[in-house]
Amino acid sequence: MQDLLIIGGGINGVGIARDAVGRGLKVTLVEKGDLASQTSSWSTKLIHGGIRYLENYEFRLVRESLKEREVIKSIAPHISKPIRFVMPHVSHLRPVWLIRVGLLLYDWLGGFITLPKSKYVNLQNDYIDNPLKENFQKGYEYSDLSIDDARLVLLNAQDAINRGAEIILNNAVTNATRYDDYWKVELSDKKIIKTKAIINASGPFVLNILKDICKVKTSKSLRLVQGSHLIVKKIYEGEQAYILQQDDKRIVFMIPYQNEFTLIGTTDKEVKSYLNPTITPDEQSYLLNAVNCFLKKQISVSDIVWTYAGIRPLLEDFNQSASKVTRDYEFDLDIKGAPILSIFGGKLTTYRKLAEHALEKLAAVIPIQNKKWTDQEILPGGQISNTDLFDNLIPFKMKERFNQSYGNQVSTLYSYYNDCKEGGIKLTEDLYEFEIAYLVNEEMASSVEDILFRRTKLGISFPKDKVNILNDVLKKYL
Repeated sequence: MQDLLIIGGGINGVGIARDAVGRGLKVTLVEKGDLASQTSSWSTKLIHGGIRYLENYEFRLVRESLKEREVIKSIAPHISKPIRFVMPHVSHLRPVWLIRVGLLLYDWLGGFITLPKSKYVNLQNDYIDNPLKENFQKGYEYSDLSIDDARLVLLNAQDAINRGAEIILNNAVTNATRYDDYWKVELSDKKIIKTKAIINASGPFVLNILKDICKVKTSKSLRLVQGSHLIVKKIYEGEQAYILQQDDKRIVFMIPYQNEFTLIGTTDKEVKSYLNPTITPDEQSYLLNAVNCFLKKQISVSDIVWTYAGIRPLLEDFNQSASKVTRDYEFDLDIKGAPILSIFGGKLTTYRKLAEHALEKLAAVIPIQNKKWTDQEILPGGQISNTDLFDNLIPFKMKERFNQSYGNQVSTLYSYYNDCKEGGIKLTEDLYEFEIAYLVNEEMASSVEDILFRRTKLGISFPKDKVNILNDVLKKYL
């Protein structure tokens, strides 16, 4: 008998699994696909306070987000990186005093911060390569954090497993029968799991799980909002990112990505279905126009290298504008029999705090230790890595990627290099057989997409004629 069964392998599900098993609970997490295969891997890759939420007076959410930004910086230092955002001043949209007040609040709301505070900048003189038109002279800088979103999910899952949790991937919950003091849950492979409680952390699927699988009613509803992004050829040199104010009062980010590209996003398009999100021609045009209003050198469709879209399962707050729908979260606890706790809303930045609050809520009906610990324990790989292991064995660019992705887990990766006899088959300059073996055995990868788009992010420029070779190598280790 498990204490807790979690449905959903996105950031909220794995965050709760990690926290719960660390409090002594017997935990199983079930995910019908791969970890982070839905919303959690299609984000803007930021851990941020959400400066634009201040205009919606969501001060509690911003404060919690800013505090969590510091926590994630400390527990996942290898996959996160401080980034400076530049906001050009657009006088007809927001007055200088409003921006300055907003940035002062942003610096102050989170309490003690280790990131540099906001400041005034001269857009034409303060950057090595300024991509903005000459009519944009004044601006402001502030700090946030970039993150590898899918790896943040993976590291929480790894830590949960290391502490005793069971994580089952590529296996759906097909039926759940409720009794007074436990649930009997059946998976697609016919496995039966008995559990004292269920946490429904299935993101866009939360209502389907509740109504169709668990036969539980709820008064809450979701707003499905699609966020789409463009990856284009690098627009400018320099590590600064840009936050660009639009005439519709939205903002669009322009962020350096993987040294070779610029990430542009995001949109807020309300959709009816959570299945197969894909950027629309209108969204693509919107994002191109949004940045071209600011850029000296215009970009076009020919500059687009890749696109992606994800569905944000936002808590319905009946706001007319999709971009203003809250990114906060709420819980729905049903105790008409064995308990089930469903999660509505949330964002990548606040996943750890959401997990604490979920367990507090559930503690009212099942015994759970009041032991908050996840802000103090570094995630796997977060210790200082031995960067010398791969000296002269692999290209420098690959070694740099290893340090930023695996941290001190490169020592385990190095053992796979030796097992494969000098790394095994070389697929590209940035991917060898030994890493594939590592990803299958240590990180639960089971498909080409798992490897290219979630574990490594190499998929953007991976040669199409190498996919079959990658698949053949992958099959050796499955």
